[in-house]
Amino acid sequence: MVPFQCPYCGVGCGLLWVEGRVRGDKNHTATKGELCQKPLYYPKVMKKGRLLKPMFRDSKEEPFREIDWDTAYEILTRKLKSLSEEELYFYISGQLMTEDIYVINKFVKGFLKTNNIDANSRLCMATPVSAYKLAFGSDGPPCTYEDLEDADTFVFAGSNALWTHPVLFKRILKRKLEGESINIVVIDPVRTETAKRADLHIQLRADTDTVLFNAVLYILYKEGLINHSFVENYVEGFEEAIREALKYPPELASCICQIPEGQIYQLAELFAHSKKLISLWCQGLNQSSQGVIKNLALINLHLATGRLNERGCPFALTGQPNAMGGREMGYLSNGLPGYRDVRREEDRTFMEDFWGVPRGSIKPKPRHTITEAIDLILEDRIKLLWIVCTNPAITLPNLQKVWKAFEKVFLVVQDAYWNDTCQFANLLLPAAQMGEKEGTMTGSDRTVSYCGKFTEPPGEAKPDWFIFTELAKRMGYGEHFSYSSSGEIFEELKKTTEGRLCDLSSLSYQDLPRRWGSRWLYEGLEFPTKSGKSKMHPTPYNHKPADFILITGRTKNQWHTMTRTGKSSELLKGEEEPYLLMNPEDAHELGIVEGDYVEILSNRISIRLKVKFGDIKRRHLFAPFGYGFAYECLINTLTRDLTDPISKEPELKFTSVSIRVRRFVSYELKE
Repeated sequence: MVPFQCPYCGVGCGLLWVEGRVRGDKNHTATKGELCQKPLYYPKVMKKGRLLKPMFRDSKEEPFREIDWDTAYEILTRKLKSLSEEELYFYISGQLMTEDIYVINKFVKGFLKTNNIDANSRLCMATPVSAYKLAFGSDGPPCTYEDLEDADTFVFAGSNALWTHPVLFKRILKRKLEGESINIVVIDPVRTETAKRADLHIQLRADTDTVLFNAVLYILYKEGLINHSFVENYVEGFEEAIREALKYPPELASCICQIPEGQIYQLAELFAHSKKLISLWCQGLNQSSQGVIKNLALINLHLATGRLNERGCPFALTGQPNAMGGREMGYLSNGLPGYRDVRREEDRTFMEDFWGVPRGSIKPKPRHTITEAIDLILEDRIKLLWIVCTNPAITLPNLQKVWKAFEKVFLVVQDAYWNDTCQFANLLLPAAQMGEKEGTMTGSDRTVSYCGKFTEPPGEAKPDWFIFTELAKRMGYGEHFSYSSSGEIFEELKKTTEGRLCDLSSLSYQDLPRRWGSRWLYEGLEFPTKSGKSKMHPTPYNHKPADFILITGRTKNQWHTMTRTGKSSELLKGEEEPYLLMNPEDAHELGIVEGDYVEILSNRISIRLKVKFGDIKRRHLFAPFGYGFAYECLINTLTRDLTDPISKEPELKFTSVSIRVRRFVSYELKE
């Protein structure tokens, strides 16, 4: 039996590899043997569609030719040395192991001396990271899965958890089905499978969550339901937040959110009188140009009612299996290991000394996010882009611009699989994946799991950390990258966290799984801020008009861009062709019947999709984002690269579109 963590969502389910089959690990402290169906088919998809050898083409007009690893390293060394630090860019992934992330970040920020590195967490978790820092002084979820066992109210905001985090939602649902008095609230424009199981579904207009939360705070304040003792002792910024909230009385909020006023009062009652309330949210709040404000508006409700620790928690659900590990290692453009930041001199100095690089090697200014980098490529200011373990040719917004940039730049793609981004590459590097290497990952509740090796990588695929280590040696940094195993890397990286909030220093591979931090991250209600208090923030709302509002999201059985799950006939079974979910009344007005193919238009771009009727708010549409080039319906060609001003996370949950009725042929799902 070999333990590992599920390679899909951020729940971090503990699994076992047993004679070629996957089982839940009942001894895993976080998930206790629970799992969904996706990892059950992992053994069947591991070797399908793999990159097996390094491949290169100087011009993208040419076919790839196989090369050996020495030649690949020579090409990379020559390229990296010929370009300035500002002409290089690295885009990595929350699907990598922590050891991979640490080595890449060390190589880029410490030795190439550039902060031109970002991760695909920019598309999902950059917003709650920013909000947590603003409210509590640090990143990190304040509670753990244990809190799901004794809470009586669960507020899911912008999260279809039954599909996206099924093990967690079923854990809550099980308590309810066993007769416990549990309240489930879902805030979502779509009546999702999660919403169908809720006691209260608040089907609001997309992007108006801030108004809803401000109106709840208004009611709590006006009706004397604020926990003033908690606020006085542990919170600052209360008066400023209340001043803004008072602009949103329930009758106005009802109009803006397009919901019954009574639902706002119901939510306020739950915040005021529940024994313990946990709010859980995902991309419906995060992927917005107002995402940080939305997050803070929800956190304000927890702080105003004292709902931390034994009384509740604001819990942002992680999208990828190791986005938490990436956050611990500081893999966004501003980060450094141990929840450090390049903008703080003491953080830079510590890491420079620890890595053995001269003072000033780590630059004090965060550099460009991935969406900013796309513009810089088109301006010829970034000339090499290295993508590791992610598929941005499908996931980034404003895809036609992205494709132009990928055609222009010298593109390195390092991945286990041939994915859609590979077709734009100059150099392909085959990587080992889960089960073919060892390392660690951190799930959403801060539990670190050991991921063992149970099979050899196919062909010439190598662990991601090994690829970067070998390159570092060839560039003259060998004494700083003399690792012979992932265990050695873990022993080094955990020292960067010693004494920090995300302290891993006492952990070892043999002890895992183990959670860092206590059950409650701020157990004594002391916060890593200048005042030692948490902070409420004013959360203004900016209204955006739209004819139809397009929302993107996941499908039930597929994960992200289907690179692995799409190779499973079992997971494809019953999965729908690309579709557009539409309210039947809107369809009737436009003369559309279910099954028609319509054209969706935004910014002079159009795609065609088959209409499916569902319980979605009027003038709203939903389409899954994960279908690749094979289906010719890339939804992110319609989305814009507008971003949140604080987190720089793109707006993927609100795109103003129009509809044109046409007749088209259908698609076929392909294995």
